[in-house]
Amino acid sequence: MVWSSNRARAESAAVQGRHLFATWSVQKKLLVSLLPSMALILIFTGYVTNWYSTKYLNQSLHRTAQTQNLAQARQVEDLLEFLRRDMLGLAQGQDTGRERLRAAFQGWGVHHPNVVAEVAFVGHNAAETLLFVAEGGVLAEVPLGQHQDIRNSPVDLAQKVREMRPGTVRLARLTETVYPSSVFPESPHARTLAVYRMLTPVFDRQSNLRGHLVVSVRAQALRNILSLYNSPKSPLYSFARTSENRFSFFFDEQGWMLFQSENSEEPGRDLSVEIARLGMTGDYGIPGYDKAFRPSPKHEGYWRMVVETQAGQPGLMEADSLPTASGTLSEQHFLVHVPVRFRTHTDKDAEVVGGIAYVDRSRLADAAEMRHMDVMAVITLVVVVLIAILVVLISRVITRPILSLAAEISAMFHEKSLRPVRLDSYDRESVVLKNALNQMILAIQDKQEQIRQRDEHIQMVSQRQKVSFDSEIPSNLGWRLVGEAPDLLGQSPYMAALQSMIRKAASVEADVLIVGETGTGKELTAEAIHKFSSRSACPFISLNCGGLDENLLLDALFGHVKGAFTEAKGDRKGAFLAADGGTLLLDEIGTASDKVQKALLRALSVRRIRPLGSDQEVEFNVRVVAATNVDLMDLVQRGVFREDLYYRLKVITIQTPSLRQRMDDIPLLASHFLKESSAQARRSEVGLTRGALEKLMAHNWPGNVRELKNCIIRALAFAEGDLLYAEDLVFDDAGLSPQVHWESAEPQSYAPRQQEAPTETAPAGTAQAAPAEAPLSVRGGNPRQDIALGLASGGRSFTRLDYQTALGAGVSQRTAQYDLQALVQAGVLRKTGRGPSTQYSSASPGSG
Repeated sequence: MVWSSNRARAESAAVQGRHLFATWSVQKKLLVSLLPSMALILIFTGYVTNWYSTKYLNQSLHRTAQTQNLAQARQVEDLLEFLRRDMLGLAQGQDTGRERLRAAFQGWGVHHPNVVAEVAFVGHNAAETLLFVAEGGVLAEVPLGQHQDIRNSPVDLAQKVREMRPGTVRLARLTETVYPSSVFPESPHARTLAVYRMLTPVFDRQSNLRGHLVVSVRAQALRNILSLYNSPKSPLYSFARTSENRFSFFFDEQGWMLFQSENSEEPGRDLSVEIARLGMTGDYGIPGYDKAFRPSPKHEGYWRMVVETQAGQPGLMEADSLPTASGTLSEQHFLVHVPVRFRTHTDKDAEVVGGIAYVDRSRLADAAEMRHMDVMAVITLVVVVLIAILVVLISRVITRPILSLAAEISAMFHEKSLRPVRLDSYDRESVVLKNALNQMILAIQDKQEQIRQRDEHIQMVSQRQKVSFDSEIPSNLGWRLVGEAPDLLGQSPYMAALQSMIRKAASVEADVLIVGETGTGKELTAEAIHKFSSRSACPFISLNCGGLDENLLLDALFGHVKGAFTEAKGDRKGAFLAADGGTLLLDEIGTASDKVQKALLRALSVRRIRPLGSDQEVEFNVRVVAATNVDLMDLVQRGVFREDLYYRLKVITIQTPSLRQRMDDIPLLASHFLKESSAQARRSEVGLTRGALEKLMAHNWPGNVRELKNCIIRALAFAEGDLLYAEDLVFDDAGLSPQVHWESAEPQSYAPRQQEAPTETAPAGTAQAAPAEAPLSVRGGNPRQDIALGLASGGRSFTRLDYQTALGAGVSQRTAQYDLQALVQAGVLRKTGRGPSTQYSSASPGSG
């Protein structure tokens, strides 16, 4: 029974599996049947062949790197051996005089230029001691009296050395020698040389020790050998290498990293081990050379390399055991190391004095892997092509309806529109898919329409909703004004900084220069400085230097006495004397002529003036505040403004911020100007809609606060209700016609306003407010008047929106508004209500 039950379940599962497979598309059946098997074959074959090829290729690369590293070590050893032999020959010749040392240096320079840095003979008799230093390819002798001034000099080394038998050459550790500037008079700084010193004894004919011969090899020369073999100029260079992180570094027998390879184009670069020691911790500096680095014992890979080098064994390390930082090298990097030997005596074998490690990486293995994959692709290409052709031939007819549906959907995507899908096919799958797509498209279209209508409604309500300024002003500041200066309104950090500067400037008696754009409140700032200063009880005089010509300005500044000129009927004090004890504001100081500037400079320097026609100078007690909206330093550089006057005025400089810098203050300013203008116009307080406030916040305000105030006064003059809408706001830079709706795409052109600070507003509908776009002519036969009368026929009433809709899309909202105002003033229509509820009807009782 159990066996029968299991068999039944197995047969049922098999039937379900066959049924599921039968429901798949033809392409799916073919792909599921053929592609997995082919993929497994390709993966297995590629893996096996790639494993073997990568193995042997990496062996070849390792051997190439070992060859290069051996070549570097051999080049270093040959250089040291060459110098060792020459030193022994020079010592055995017993001639260690100046000329012999110079000749030896020149000989070394022929074979190995710029390698030897110092040549010295340190005799037991101090008078015989000679020290030469290479300077620009020439051997310069260091006077005997300056030897003690040299830190780590070769003379000190020779004096400390123990007894050495003939034929012995000792290689000292890397050290830095510092020559003071007195050794090289033409160089103002001390010079530092990093050198390896080779030292051998010199005996006379009676085998008595005369002294020691010392030859110093530049460590940079050894470093440059490493740099050469890591560059395209390498003697072993055979093909272009990729820009991988490859480098060599030299370490001594005690494990100290001494220097690394650098760019071969910079042979004079300082020694460094920064790249080689990345990611490692350890000790820094050895006696005489503070750039050395020795890793801590926790870097086991590094010390395994050092131990192998001390034993004279070259070696290779893979990436997982490299002694450098895992973050700087990849898994493809490997390191080869080789010992560097030096023969101290002809009868002895060469001893290990250090080693060279070379870190390399090549992408040849990666390239070979890709080539193997290409080969496998070629091998299986015939099978793939045959299967692909078979799949295409069988599925083309079956899948054509699906492809047509996909093309239809793609076309709708590019056209960014939705429409029902049409398909000239009647197979079951295609019809089901087409019906499902059409149902989804209809549902999306319905949702889109609902969202569009909802967004339009929300936008319309939001744009025409009255703004609560309490929500636009930060709650932590509320309605508090920053400071007590009249009309200096604002809550922004810029205004807080300005108020602070005003109080600081007011607390001292220094002259002040106020710089800022037009309309930013420079005169108000000057008045605030006067108000908060100790001079507040005395006069505040403001004089616009740009409003008068040169002679009138001089007269206005310094005054005149009776009879100074024909029209001088009496004495005139002038601004300096009129403001005695108080503050004098010189506005637009940058427009003053050179003559006026000279007079101002002298007056400010001596604090006395001479009125026109007077022979006596008069002292004045005035604090001068200058204001400008131009860059005075630019005028100084162009020779238009006097530099001495500029610095005379620029004792304290205050920058008034533009409205663009403090856009957060616009709600507060707008609220203030609305209240002020409403009070001046003797009407109830008018509010702002959300759209109007957003329009104010989006404007650039080239005219700053003055432009904002004019804009609000102008809009208030034409407002019909108790709210200002976005279309009511007209900007000074908008052109000639104030008639375009804020959200409209048509260009704006508004009539400019010439007054600086309007205090009276023109009534709506006057000639000053008439739109420039085809004003309505109130006379019979006018088509727009006929449309308005048609709407009002039969005693009906209509709104401005009804009239604008009847005119068509080419007429803006403001034009329709002005038409209706003109008809009301002409007595053709009658207006009832206010704001959005305003209704218009015929003024003739019997019309219609």
